[in-house]
Amino acid sequence: MVNKAIGILGAGAIGSAIGAYLIREGHDVTLIDQWAEHIEKIRRDGLKCTDLNGEFSVPAEALHISDISTMNRQFDIVYLAVKSYDTRWSTYLIEPFLKPGGFILPAQNALNDDVVANIIGYNRTVGCVPSISVGLYEPGHVVRTDPMTSHCFTVGELSGQITPRVIEVVAALKVIGPSDATTNIWGARWSKLIINCMMNALAGLIGPDISALNDDQKETANLIRVTVGREVTGIAQALGISVDPIFGIPARVFAEAITADGVRVAKAQLTEVMRLRYLSPEQTKKLGAPDRPSLLQDIIKKRRTEITYLNGEVVRKGEAAGIPAPMNQAIVELMQKVERAEIKPAPANLERLKPFLK
Repeated sequence: MVNKAIGILGAGAIGSAIGAYLIREGHDVTLIDQWAEHIEKIRRDGLKCTDLNGEFSVPAEALHISDISTMNRQFDIVYLAVKSYDTRWSTYLIEPFLKPGGFILPAQNALNDDVVANIIGYNRTVGCVPSISVGLYEPGHVVRTDPMTSHCFTVGELSGQITPRVIEVVAALKVIGPSDATTNIWGARWSKLIINCMMNALAGLIGPDISALNDDQKETANLIRVTVGREVTGIAQALGISVDPIFGIPARVFAEAITADGVRVAKAQLTEVMRLRYLSPEQTKKLGAPDRPSLLQDIIKKRRTEITYLNGEVVRKGEAAGIPAPMNQAIVELMQKVERAEIKPAPANLERLKPFLK
């Protein structure tokens, strides 16, 4: 695979992380992004990556979006790492630059595989669910904010087969960290959607002060997360999805959180997983950046969020299945108010969600 031409369309945090590690291993990678300052910094000084093992920089081929019109090459593999709302036009943009046997891996949040496949074909689309935690706060510098032993990617054909190209991609991604092939990419995708719905939106609503919540606020936040998880899991199961474990917790734990005992069990397991998953203050200081979900990074950068493609998509799927998702709907409405600057991200927003706890 080292000789394969790899394009990364969307060199944000995930795309830059994939690019940095693959380039270091000798892969032929081209980064393409809209952030002009980021691309210019990479061209001038290379792409820098900081993780718990230290820091490294790699020279990288980096293109502005506008450079594609004069690009004289085609790719065997394209990692699509743009925001969900940029999926459709980005797929149309890069499709002419795929080799006849080339394919796209949507390395994104949300449920974008069908969007890509409907444009370029299901045989040219391979599912790729990222679970790596990364941040991009300055041009040319990506920071990995999870333990090096954390699971990084799940890859699978949309048909459920394990094919040679899936095995090849997984082997390449293992240089970043533990990655695997799956026959249940939709279960992996929904598992990640549940995590995003529980963690990302709530982090955005709370804001940067999320690291300073008091005990009562932490309790409320975890109860909200369990409620969100129960709603999303129930909808997924109604749609026939066999949901993969969520942070290693069986999906049934969230599905069964309909009684006081069920909520207690789910909350206890989620709290313990979060305690073990996140970095210590010493590790965070070493990296120079906290572990922030992508939606919180968007809030900090005053960017449009993916809320309508995460919790909003759950609400739409629930409506189609005849299953309400009131907590997810409330989160969407609150986040849209944050985006319109009608309210500010703050721990006080947790109180606005308490009425939807069941």
